[in-house]
Amino acid sequence: MDSDTAAEYLRANFEASDRLAIVAINRATHDVKQRIVGVERITQDNFQSWLRFLNRERYEIYVSMNTIRDDAAGRKKSDIAQIRHVYLDFDDDGTQAVRNMMAHPGMPTPNHLIQSSPGKWQAIWRVRGFQAQQAEELMRGMVREFGADPAAVDSARVLRLPGLYNHKYDKPHFIDVQNLSAEISTPSHFPSFTIEEAAALPTVTRQPRAIRERNTHAGISQSERDWAYAKRALARGEGPEAVIQAIASFRSDKPNPQYYARHTVTKAAAGMEAHDKPKQEVSPSLSLGL
Repeated sequence: MDSDTAAEYLRANFEASDRLAIVAINRATHDVKQRIVGVERITQDNFQSWLRFLNRERYEIYVSMNTIRDDAAGRKKSDIAQIRHVYLDFDDDGTQAVRNMMAHPGMPTPNHLIQSSPGKWQAIWRVRGFQAQQAEELMRGMVREFGADPAAVDSARVLRLPGLYNHKYDKPHFIDVQNLSAEISTPSHFPSFTIEEAAALPTVTRQPRAIRERNTHAGISQSERDWAYAKRALARGEGPEAVIQAIASFRSDKPNPQYYARHTVTKAAAGMEAHDKPKQEVSPSLSLGL
């Protein structure tokens, strides 16, 4: 197991005095551990050893990508102190979607690409000068443009910590990170469409372009995708209310988005209780070659 990557990744992305949420989830036992801790403490050898121990015990390890207020004990949106990152989560045809995003002439290079699962990627940008709402509007705009996960756009999001293992599959997947840039991006570095126009789009266009096209050909409804997202979010320890709000914000096409989102999350939770074993999936590791 890698003993350096996780700590180096945290030091590169945060100040020593920053407070972050560390979340450890055991899918088999449904145990969730959360610690709100300073980066200086998290990167110490004994804390890193504890994370590696949990990971060997099949806990999935996640970290908040934005900092937590000094007086906060949780990781709700209201607990966020500073926006340090924006990010995209590519699940469907992830490798090609990332290639398409990287080829876009107006996009800054991500600081990091993390292969969270075989063929699934997270693109992460270090940023400054963003308010939480502005960062979330940017991420929604990028989701529409590049077909990333439409619900993984909240500022309190936790993402997988590289240098550890994803135990979702029969064969654990090592979570590698490609460090592509040391630049820090501001709102002006991103295409203006994603910030200035995304909120003004008609509701009929709120579904990401790439997902609309795939749904047409694959026969997969957005409701099915919402249900799958709810299961993933609940499994990684997201609170039900946060998942409900995330889905409702993207389903304004529904007569009652709140009712629809709550019904979807309730069904997803019931399904998880009935089938508490994660789906098995075996897929070769793919390299972007970037």
